[in-house]
Amino acid sequence: MSWNIEGRTVVVTGGNSGIGFATASELARRGADVILATRDPDRGRAAADRIRDEIGGTARSETLDLASFSSIRSFADRLLGHGGGPDVLINNAGVFIGSERFAADGFEWTMQVNHLGPFLLTCLLASHPGTKPERIITVASEMQKRTRRDPGFERLTMPGRYRATETYARSKLANVLFTRELAARLAGTGAAAFAAHPGMVATRIAQDGDSRLGALVWKVAARRMRTPEEGAATPVYLATEPGIEHLSGGYFADRRLIDPGMAGSDDRAAARLWNLSAAATGCDVGHPTPADGGTVRPR
Repeated sequence: MSWNIEGRTVVVTGGNSGIGFATASELARRGADVILATRDPDRGRAAADRIRDEIGGTARSETLDLASFSSIRSFADRLLGHGGGPDVLINNAGVFIGSERFAADGFEWTMQVNHLGPFLLTCLLASHPGTKPERIITVASEMQKRTRRDPGFERLTMPGRYRATETYARSKLANVLFTRELAARLAGTGAAAFAAHPGMVATRIAQDGDSRLGALVWKVAARRMRTPEEGAATPVYLATEPGIEHLSGGYFADRRLIDPGMAGSDDRAAARLWNLSAAATGCDVGHPTPADGGTVRPR
């Protein structure tokens, strides 16, 4: 039977605004049962109400804070306790912050929200017997190619002075490498993993941070950026297009497979990053890939 999104359950993190809301709205329009996983419960409920009112689709919201491992585990428990996990997981939520901060779990905020949080959520859902998502889509960025140092991933937090753009780029590279290793670990299970570059999209990713200058620059530049609906095109494609399972592990932009670059193609770095992330979150799934070691150093 060919792939069809109609009637399938889809979780979209950060689904209350921007690319996440546009993705959730389009999938609901196509008949999916959408769950908006959002940090702010009021915004989540309002977004779900809007989808139901404007599209007539099926949508509800659940609270999820990717900066908290406890919140992620609670969300996964609630989801799995309501009859099983989703058919599709879209790791969309992300942050860009101007100054160094640390989450309650001890890890740098950007790396936790953009990588470790999605890693843990995916791991919890994919390791549940019989109910793993059939498609896992992680929203990355071409910014991942702008990592100025060898990321190495011998540790999760980059040493030295905090650089917001480099930290964000590194977290996006982590998204690409995570997808690559996840696909290898899920091979033969019927599940597929994809990374998506949505393009430069006018969202609030730099508006909700703590850098006034960054927010101002982003607001001016947003006039030349894609709309959230345009940015959602590739995640929607990966969630709905039949016959792409053999491209699992791939990096996509504008609804086509593209080269992730040298750093994004490094399988040994992907395996090292996975081992670090599994140790940091206490969750693992699939068959391990041989790699160099690495130590977990939150701060």
